[in-house]
Parts: sequence; C-alpha cells; structure tokens
Amino acid sequence: MTERRPARLASTLASPWTTLALALIAIAQQIAGHLDCDVSWFITFAEKFLDGAVPYVDVTDPNPPAAFLALAPAVALARALDVAVEPVVAGLVFLFAYVSFIVSALVFRSGAPRSREDWGLLVNGAVFLLLITPAMVFAEREHIALLALAPMLATLAASAEGGRVATPLRVIAGAGAGVAVCFKPFFALAIVLPALALAARERSPRLLLTAEMATALGVCFGYAAATLLFFPAYAGYALPVIVDVYQPARDTSSNLAFFTLAPFNIALLVALAIASARGFATPPVAPGFVAPAAARVCAYASAAFLAGFFLQGKGWSNHAFPGVALALLAWCFFALDKHPRVQAVRDGRLFKFVFLPAFIAAPMLFGAVKVLTNVEEHPGLRAEIARVAPPHPRVIAMARQLDYGHPVTRQLDGVWVGRPNALWTASLAAYLLRDVKDPQWRARLEEYRRRDLAGFMEDVRDGRPDVIVVEDRDTREWVVKQPETARALDGYEKAGQAGEIEIWTRKAP
Repeated sequence: MTERRPARLASTLASPWTTLALALIAIAQQIAGHLDCDVSWFITFAEKFLDGAVPYVDVTDPNPPAAFLALAPAVALARALDVAVEPVVAGLVFLFAYVSFIVSALVFRSGAPRSREDWGLLVNGAVFLLLITPAMVFAEREHIALLALAPMLATLAASAEGGRVATPLRVIAGAGAGVAVCFKPFFALAIVLPALALAARERSPRLLLTAEMATALGVCFGYAAATLLFFPAYAGYALPVIVDVYQPARDTSSNLAFFTLAPFNIALLVALAIASARGFATPPVAPGFVAPAAARVCAYASAAFLAGFFLQGKGWSNHAFPGVALALLAWCFFALDKHPRVQAVRDGRLFKFVFLPAFIAAPMLFGAVKVLTNVEEHPGLRAEIARVAPPHPRVIAMARQLDYGHPVTRQLDGVWVGRPNALWTASLAAYLLRDVKDPQWRARLEEYRRRDLAGFMEDVRDGRPDVIVVEDRDTREWVVKQPETARALDGYEKAGQAGEIEIWTRKAP
C-alpha cells in the first residue's frame, strides 16, 4: 500500500488533467487580480508611442525600447477589438508561454530519454513555476524574458545530454534568447554562464559556437542598431540617467543579502549543490554523482540571474523571480533523475524540508494572495480619487515611485499627463547627493534633479491635470521648497487623503 500511494500520486501529478487544472488556476489568478504598476506604466508608454509620442522625449523611462515595444502589439490588438488592454496583455503572455513550452519540449525530445510520467511531471512543474508562481510579476519584463529564454536553456541541456537539436529549433531558441537580452543586458549572464560551464566540463567550445548563439548575437546587435536608429533619444536621455543616477542608487548590501528573496534563491542552490555532490544516504550512494545536465543548466542560469539581482541592486521581487523559478526547476530535473543517489535525496531532509516547502510556497513569495484578493498598491487611493475628481481624470503624481500613479490612472480610465512615471530621477539624485564629494558628479546630479523637477512643472502647466497625487506631506514640502517647483500646486487644493497620500484637485474658478 505504501508503494502504491506514491506511484498513484506521481501519476496524478503527471496527468494532462493536472496540466489543464494548473493552466486554469493561472488564468483565474490573473482574472482575479490586476497587472502590476510596472506593466501598467509600460502599457501607457506603448499607447503614447502608438499615438505618435516620441519615446524618451514626449514620454520617458530609463529602460530600453523593448520594455514598451513588447506590449505595443497587445495595445494595437486591444484597440482593434475595442477591449481593455490588460486582459489582452495577459492573454498574449499565456499564448507566448504555450509556444515557449512547445518549443522547449521539442528540443528536449532530442536529449536524454524520459518516461511519459517524467514528461508530465516536468511539464506540470514548469506550468506551475512559470504561470502560477509569477503572481504579481506576471507579464513583467523578467517574466517574459524567462519565457523567451526557456528554449535556449533547453537547447543547452539537450546538447549536453548528447542530443542533436534540429537547426530550425536552434535558430528559434537563439532568437528567443536574443529577445530576452533585449529587455536587460544583465540577462545575457543566464546564457553565458551555463554555456561556459558546460563547455568547460566537456573541454570543448562547441556549445559556444552554435547556430543558436549566432542567432542570439544577431538579434542583440540588430536591436542595438535599431534602437540607435529609430530611438536616438534613448542614448541621449536614458543611458546617462542609468549610468549616473539609476544604477548608483542601490540598496545596501546587507538589505540585499538578508531582507530580499536572495537568501531564498541562495538556499535552494546551496541545497541542490549539497544534494548532488554528497547525498544524504548512509552510507553515501555513488559518491561521484553529479546533477543531470538539465538541472545544471537551470542552476547555472539561476545563479546568473541571482548575480544580475545583486548587480541591479534594487531588491525588487520582479528582479528575483527568474532566479528563484530556475532554482526550483533545477530541483525538479534533479529529483526525476534515475541515479540511485537521487532516491536517497528524495527520502532525505533537503528534499522534504527545503525543496518541497519552497516549491509549494513559491507563489506566496510573489504576492499570490494579493493577486487573488486584488489588493490595491495603496488601499483606498482609487476610491478617494474617484470621489473628488471628475470622470476620466487627467492625473500626475508628485511621488518618488511609480506605484502612486500606476495602475490607478488606468483603473479610473484616466489620462496620465506626465512624461516620466514619477519624480524618481529627482528623488534618487537627491539621495545620491548626500554622499557625493566629486564636484563634477555633483554638478551632473544637480542637473538631473533640476531637469526632472523643471519637467514636472512643465507637465503640470501643459497637461493641466485634474488630480495631483502627492506621496505624503514630506514629499510635498520637499518639492515645493525647490526653486523649479515652488509653484507646482498653485491653483490646486487638497481635496482628499488615503493614508499618508494626499489628493490635490484644481480649485474651483
């Protein structure tokens, strides 16, 4: 009876019905909640771009064009169908995930043989980790990039297993990897590190000199050239801001190391390394065992995303998602290996008390409860704006972070009148100025601060917002003390409040 129960459980977990149930849960989760502030902002960016606004001039952001171009097709389709953009974005991400899974599965077929049950377990594990676990970071750049990167990681694993992947699949995998890197250069580490590690293990560069690598490089160089050609203001506006303001403004090393999802990612990788190197059987089973190729590829890619997490230095959950998801996927591949060591590990403490709890709890790490209950970024803000503002209000935010204006502006069917999504440049510049001694850098930071505040004043004057969302009293007092924005609230009065957030509306004539 005890042997039959695990077999029956494994069969159920591998069932196509379980796949369908997981997909429906993922869809229901997105229906219940809403896309987060980043995605909402880039939808707005894409809308303004399609309406003729010049990126990085009329609407600005430090991220490269892929951030809004990836959502432009959803905006165009939603307009053609005369429906809201958000469900179209979610639907296209689900469709993209389906294509990614199909291509990855076709690639893996050329690698090590796997039983039908193992295939089912791997597919369902991937569906859970890539569609349910993202929760609040669903459709974020990191989420889409990981889906785009999956076929490339599958190609590396299948090649390391001795498989001969068809050239068309290699080209598709390389194109996906190139697209992933277009979102953020940091994501290249997730390709380079696994490829280098596998090439070093084989003592051969063949995994580096492939059609998929050439395709990925071609996509990246083509994208870079197109960015400079079609979006010249990116080099003039965004790149200097990234170098001088965004990247230097980092969280502390101790916060990144201990008070983010990084320890979770690290613990999973360390536990996998211990399990694959030593085992927990007594006496040890097959001391020379090394994790299977697919597990190693996922683990190396996870470590690469973890390195990117620390290099970005912000500690945000969307930055952490790919590393955590790949670490758990590495465990899935490891646990299904047929080596006798694995059976010992599956019966041991690391599997039962590290992997299984982490796997089950993963969606909670990325806000699944908040998504299912549709919790607002700032509870009460939407209702308070709706109470004091006219229908379809024109909105701008006097705030340091974008979640004060997004997605609430879209949820109210309003119009965002600011060029950036918040006063984050001025805020970060002021933060950095506290410790900067070099006079030239201080002058550059002062200019960024001045330019951001002056731009805000211009947006208030030209955009004539019905509502100015003020982050809190301290932010308001700081802004109105600056010479560039001393008169920012002239003609406005405080009309409502949600917690510490103030809502200012135009004074009656």
